[in-house]
Amino acid sequence: MTNPIGSPQQGFSLLEVLVAFSILSLCLGVLLRIFGGDGRLAGLADEHSQAVVLAQSLLANAGVETPLQPGEFSGEIDDNYSWVMRVTPYMPADGALPDTLNFKPYWVDLTVAWGDANDPRSFTLSTLRLVANNRGQGPGFGGFGPR
Repeated sequence: MTNPIGSPQQGFSLLEVLVAFSILSLCLGVLLRIFGGDGRLAGLADEHSQAVVLAQSLLANAGVETPLQPGEFSGEIDDNYSWVMRVTPYMPADGALPDTLNFKPYWVDLTVAWGDANDPRSFTLSTLRLVANNRGQGPGFGGFGPR
């Protein structure tokens, strides 16, 4: 298309192009921040799921390898996760348990912590465990299990 002499040219001015690039760069910055945050959140979710598996494993082994006793026990795994297990005798809200029970209930709280000092993360799992009360009743929980 030819431009006759004397008619103004159609197109964008330099100012309009600069404003368009500024808007585009702001939008790209926001999008990069959103997608960069997704990767960080995926890493945090992976750390949390590993901590949950670790805590479930520790709770499953509580009282299996060594007898369950009241107290506080702790340890570290892979220099990334630390754990603290608190075992306390269970007492119901309405009073003491009868002495005729063939088991002792213990409340077990397990806290797993990870992360650095600037961004510490932790959670706690709790369970009630029953331990046989060996008073000449034989193996098992007072009549439950093989004799």
